[in-house]
Amino acid sequence: MWVDDMDIKILEEKDNKLLERKEIKFSVRHEKAATPKKQDLIKELAAKYSAPEENVVIDYVFTKKGMSLSDVKAKIYKEKPKVRVSKTEKKGEEKK
Repeated sequence: MWVDDMDIKILEEKDNKLLERKEIKFSVRHEKAATPKKQDLIKELAAKYSAPEENVVIDYVFTKKGMSLSDVKAKIYKEKPKVRVSKTEKKGEEKK
């Protein structure tokens, strides 16, 4: 949920038809508030683009030092994305 002192500005929005997703870069101004949580951003993007929350992935939230401004990169998939397992997780499973 957006806080009253938070403002969003879409910087770039691109449809990636090959990967069936929308790629979005935006900035969030959050005066007198901490860096927004990824889950809050996911909820807002899901509501704005009429997509299920599980289809929204936040790549990063980068807050500029000494400022109340964060750059965010997100993806909205047409279908729920599959979770990738890292190499270290695979190695841990083999030991069991």
